[in-house]
Amino acid sequence: MPLLEVQKVTKVTATVTLEQPIAETLDKYAAFINAGADDVINKALQFVFEKDKEFQKFLESEAANDVPHSLRIKGASNGNGKGRGRPKANAVGLTR
Repeated sequence: MPLLEVQKVTKVTATVTLEQPIAETLDKYAAFINAGADDVINKALQFVFEKDKEFQKFLESEAANDVPHSLRIKGASNGNGKGRGRPKANAVGLTR
């Protein structure tokens, strides 16, 4: 049995704008848990999406299929931020 369980995930590069205090706190939180800012954002959004019961109901509705794309996605990343490529293998979860 392997000691590590890894999950291959496809990543995309997206451009977002954050308020300066949020960006500064994000950097501090990432340092606090010894992770990258991208990982913190990913896990925080995953947490919110899973915990919001009204959003879960929305995802099951027809309206969820007609949402316009507002996120500026640049394309699949090979894990090093340099364009398309093979999905990067990541360990499951963030631990300190």
